[in-house]
Amino acid sequence: MDESNNLEKLKKRLYKKEESFPSRLDRESLRSEKEKILPYWKENAPSAGKKSRFFDPVRLIIYLSGALFLIIGGFFLYLLFSGSNVISSSNITITASGPVSVDGGQPAKFSFTIKNQNETPLEMADLIFDFPSNSFSPEGDQMTRTRIPLDDVGPGEIVNESVDAVFFGTENEEKKLKATLEYRLADSNAIFVKETEYTVRIIKAPLGITVSVPKEAASGQEVAVKVEIVSNSESVARNLRMEMKYPPGFRFIDAEPEPRQSSNVWLIGDLGPNQKNVITINGTVEGENAEERIFVSSVGLPGEGGELRVYGSASEKISIKKSPLNLSVVINGKDQDKNIVYPGDSVRVDLEWVNNLLAEVRDAQIETEIEGEAYDPRTLSVSRGFYRSSDDKIVWNPSTLGGLGAISSGKSGKSQLSFYLQNPLPVHGPEDKDFSVKITARIFGRGTSNEFENREISDMVEKNIIVGSRLQGAGHSLYYSGPFANSGPMPPKAGSETSYTVTWSLAGNINNLSGVKIKSSLPPYVTLTGQKSPAEADLFFDDKTGELTWNLGELPAGTGIISPAKELSFQISFAPSLSQIGETPILINAAKIEAMDDYTGEEISGDVQALSIKLSGDPQTKTGDDKVIE
Repeated sequence: MDESNNLEKLKKRLYKKEESFPSRLDRESLRSEKEKILPYWKENAPSAGKKSRFFDPVRLIIYLSGALFLIIGGFFLYLLFSGSNVISSSNITITASGPVSVDGGQPAKFSFTIKNQNETPLEMADLIFDFPSNSFSPEGDQMTRTRIPLDDVGPGEIVNESVDAVFFGTENEEKKLKATLEYRLADSNAIFVKETEYTVRIIKAPLGITVSVPKEAASGQEVAVKVEIVSNSESVARNLRMEMKYPPGFRFIDAEPEPRQSSNVWLIGDLGPNQKNVITINGTVEGENAEERIFVSSVGLPGEGGELRVYGSASEKISIKKSPLNLSVVINGKDQDKNIVYPGDSVRVDLEWVNNLLAEVRDAQIETEIEGEAYDPRTLSVSRGFYRSSDDKIVWNPSTLGGLGAISSGKSGKSQLSFYLQNPLPVHGPEDKDFSVKITARIFGRGTSNEFENREISDMVEKNIIVGSRLQGAGHSLYYSGPFANSGPMPPKAGSETSYTVTWSLAGNINNLSGVKIKSSLPPYVTLTGQKSPAEADLFFDDKTGELTWNLGELPAGTGIISPAKELSFQISFAPSLSQIGETPILINAAKIEAMDDYTGEEISGDVQALSIKLSGDPQTKTGDDKVIE
């Protein structure tokens, strides 16, 4: 049928009054949104594509349980913190009472009152005291934390507790005592706390400290510093330590009692009520005219990091005044406190003086004394002076040095002497070590000014020379002798391996040495076999750098003098090449010795020569052994 005719018929029916279309009664609605594509896991889930039901039995139980938990928790918090009189921390009070200020070291009592205004008891209650640093019981035991069980504190019940404490510290230092109440509630395992703090101030230091020094001293003059420590406490101050801070220019000589650490720390120990401890320190002080030097003494307890927890401190100053007739001693061109020389060295001593008065000084004389076993008196040389054998003193006077007859105001002069140290030093036993030479010089003359007319004016200087240790190192290459059986052709042959023994030895030190080590390196054609003697020796080889190190550690004084030298032997293997035929190759390069002189505090060093296939020290060596053959 023609399609145009069909459309025409449909059009006529559409506008016909009683015409109907029974097959299209319901109009098809368009989709309002695109269909959602579910992920694979949702598409295959049992409930995928289905709307969840709110009243699912499992979900309903979960929702009801959560709501019940929130209601109970909220109600409990309300009861605890709402301020009602059921269970509230605000209804628990801790009241502290006691002195607001105390003398350091004096016992003091502090009272704490706990009141429970709740209608419910506080169960398993404990009162905890946290004490500040440097707190002690009246018996002298250190206090950090104390726990006092209170058991149950009933509704409306009041509990009183007190604690006795002794505080040490500096004047005006505040100390805070913390009290913490720990408790539980019925049917609960939770621990609740209530805290309070009480502050007390130290108004008087527990220790009285005084430092006494002369008001004035000439530069270079020996002075005595006296420190007195008195306990103001009714309790024992335990484990006390004193530290002294010296001013610049002060040189410590000695003290009574001797310091325990370095030259400025003393362990005093326990100091009972009204007990006194006295420390006297001797030394020289140097400076320019009218300069002030301050000494500070602090006493307290050693802290965790080694620092001092100060209980008290004191200071005193001294004024430097130039000596009217000033003398100085210079060792080998240097005016310093620490003078280090070595056995066999020459020592040049320059004595220089100056008149600081406004008038001349007449008939001056200088006397110098040299003491010490290291000093060799046979080598003494004096310039324009003489050695007085009756009292072993070197003397300069107007007859030998005319300038001493009359030293005008502001004028200066100079004299000199020299000597050598003994070499070797007299080392006969373990106690013969730490040698020194003491030089004491004194100048004195007659004043002519109104202030010093016909009075003796003098000055004295002491200088110490400490003798440093030298260290002798030696090395030998061996084949026929030594602790190992060597193998391979001798003379060494190109293309074959020959083993050798290398021996290092150290000796000649007069002081104890520490950190002793020898460092060397092996050429690329030499390897270690692993043999060494002694077997426990610390010999380390770095195969990346070729460096070889013998860590010896400590070397006692007198090694190689009164006791055998320290030796190490180890075996190496040498594989010569054709290019080395007819040569004497190096087996081990020159070594460097490093050590610390425990007496002088100086690092010292030495050398050990390089060793070759020329057998040094092997008594069985033969002619021709020192050349590589084909």
